[in-house]
Amino acid sequence: MFLLAVGIALPAGAQTTNSGVGLGPSQQVAQPLEAQTGVAPTVEHLLGDPGGVRSRLESHGIFLLLDAVTEFAGNISGGTRRGATFANQVGFEADIDWQRLAGIDGLSTHVVIVNRSGSSDSHLFGDNLEPVQEIYGSGGDTAVHLVSAYAQETLLNRRIDVAAGRMNVENDFASSPLYCNYMNNTLCGDPKALPGGDVGHSAYPDAAWGARLRVRPTGKTYVQAGVYQVNQAIYTYPAFRSGFKFDGSRDSGVYVPVEFAYEPLIGTDKLPGHYKIGFGYDSSGTFTPFSAALNSIVPAPHHTGNTQGWVLVDQMVRRQGAGDIDGIIALAGFIHNDPSNSSYAEEYFVGVLDRAFWPKRPQDTIGIQFSYNTVSGALGKVQAQEMELGIPISNNATAPQSREMVLELNYDLHVTTGVNVQPEFQYIIHPNAQANIHNATVLGFKAHVEF
Repeated sequence: MFLLAVGIALPAGAQTTNSGVGLGPSQQVAQPLEAQTGVAPTVEHLLGDPGGVRSRLESHGIFLLLDAVTEFAGNISGGTRRGATFANQVGFEADIDWQRLAGIDGLSTHVVIVNRSGSSDSHLFGDNLEPVQEIYGSGGDTAVHLVSAYAQETLLNRRIDVAAGRMNVENDFASSPLYCNYMNNTLCGDPKALPGGDVGHSAYPDAAWGARLRVRPTGKTYVQAGVYQVNQAIYTYPAFRSGFKFDGSRDSGVYVPVEFAYEPLIGTDKLPGHYKIGFGYDSSGTFTPFSAALNSIVPAPHHTGNTQGWVLVDQMVRRQGAGDIDGIIALAGFIHNDPSNSSYAEEYFVGVLDRAFWPKRPQDTIGIQFSYNTVSGALGKVQAQEMELGIPISNNATAPQSREMVLELNYDLHVTTGVNVQPEFQYIIHPNAQANIHNATVLGFKAHVEF
């Protein structure tokens, strides 16, 4: 879950998007039906087209991208202690359009691999809920980590779109290329309460076996559903850290998401909007009540099933230039988890992206977002009891958890072709959702290069 806003020319009606490794699926679905191709939209390349090799490959349907992103964050006040860290990723993506390459109508394949390194400034100042660097985490601390490998087939003039293979839920559900204009992980990729609230709602850079079907009754609407393996070890178990372990030894059930979307073009300026409502169900029988932590003698009882729901909106409200993505876009969302199963109870967010506000710098973008995240009240009650008893507090906390708020302001500077730098300001209220941790002020930057 990463990358920052890079100005790229997209067809009319497309969102302000990031380009880069791993964002192809959300870029595609954000485009008008007639513009969708099955492969990632055109991106920028710092090295251009040496010897015409890249353009020849693309003419045959082979699209390759190598990029690097680094995120620096330093806590200058608040939190449990001061400090600064870097988090880094090098990524490679190969998208093949088999219609161009071999005449197979509607078929494309997608492979993404990454290498991640660095550490988290949030962990340094005591926050384990909303990382200030979205690029940190998972990835396995391995030289090569497989993110995804799947095939996609479109039928009936792209009205039907089927995908299957190694993929994550975030590829298609509750996802938007707008979200990684922000560096805080509360939003980048998909809202943190979804993958943080249920391992079944798998998120970049970790995948499981899965399949999804998307149907477009009209050019402005779609409904999609999927079924995905739920692997309890997907983020933590060492044997799965490379992403190349495909067995079901730690499987607990399946995750079934459903999403409905309406994507209008409003007014004479055809201002694009995306309105989504979704629901997810995890059939795993491994859920335990938070109160089980209070009794280490009696085995924890298990129950089956977890539910999640989301409502997500973004709408361009004003055009500010000739480009199809030049303007002001407002976004908002609400996520709800079953509070008896998830420490992430609810998340609310609002944000604004402002691109092409400065005619001399038409590819720069200002971003601001505010999120409000609540912790399960059931968990909070158990933590209060644990504190009274003087025993370790659940969920990596040092006091009962209740709510956390994140304010982020950034400026994405398009330096040159394929290079962006994004200075960052973040203010974290109640880090780790704990009132006993002072509000934290974080300064930093994100740098992204597409080769």
